[in-house]
Amino acid sequence: MNRYQRFLHRLFIAVIIFIIPEMKIQSQNFSGRLILGINGSQIDGDGMSGYYKPGLVSGLGVRFPISEKISIGPEIMYSMKGSKASFEQVTELGFPRIIYRLNYIDLPFVADYRISGGILAEAGLSYGRLLNAKLDNGTNFGFVDRNEWFNKSDFQVLFGLKYEIFDNIWLSGRFMYSVVSTNAMGLQEVNFGLVGLPSRGGFFNNLLQFTLSAHLFGSPPEKGVPKKEPQPLPKM
Repeated sequence: MNRYQRFLHRLFIAVIIFIIPEMKIQSQNFSGRLILGINGSQIDGDGMSGYYKPGLVSGLGVRFPISEKISIGPEIMYSMKGSKASFEQVTELGFPRIIYRLNYIDLPFVADYRISGGILAEAGLSYGRLLNAKLDNGTNFGFVDRNEWFNKSDFQVLFGLKYEIFDNIWLSGRFMYSVVSTNAMGLQEVNFGLVGLPSRGGFFNNLLQFTLSAHLFGSPPEKGVPKKEPQPLPKM
C-alpha cells in the first residue's frame, strides 16, 4: 500500500469514526435492507473499453436518518468486477478474448438525500478488499490466478439515484470509480502480449451498478425520519 493509499485508508476510517456518534444518537431510528443486483464493469487502463463484464453484487445496508431529508450508513457487499473484450473487439479489431474476473468485499459508506417523494440521490466512499483476481487471456489454458497484478485495497467514489418502485422496495443505479490505481505491477508488463493499447497508466475499476433493495429490519425509511415533538399549548 503506497502513501496515497494509506492516506485514503486513514481518511475512510476517520470519516466512519466521526459519523459514529451521530449514528448512535439516531440509533432508535434506523432501517436495514437486503441488496441484490448486477454490475456492468470495465477496468480503465487494460486497453479495452465498454461495460461488457457482468457480475453479481449482493449484501446488506443500514441507514440512520439525521434529518428529514438526509440519512447515512454503511453497507457490506460482495461484488464481482473485472472487464471483458466485446464481440466487436474480438471479431473486427482482432483483440484476444480477454476476461478479467475480480471478486471484492466492498464497504461503502453512503449518504442519501431525499429529492422529493420516493426519489433519492446518494453519494459516498467505498473501501474494497480484493478476494481474488483471475485472467483468461484467450488461450486454451482458461482462467489463471493473477492476484499479484492487483493491489489488495481499492478506494472508490460513488454517485447514484434511488427510486421507490413499491412500498419499501427501491431500485438504485450507481456509478463507482477507483480514485487510486489498483495495478500492483508496471502497466507495460501487464499489457505486454495482451492488447498493448495506450492507457492512462494504471488500473481503475469503473462500474455501473444496478440493484434492488428491500426493507429487512428496523424502522422503514419513511417511518424512521426524526420528527419534531409537538410543542405544548400555552397555559391560559
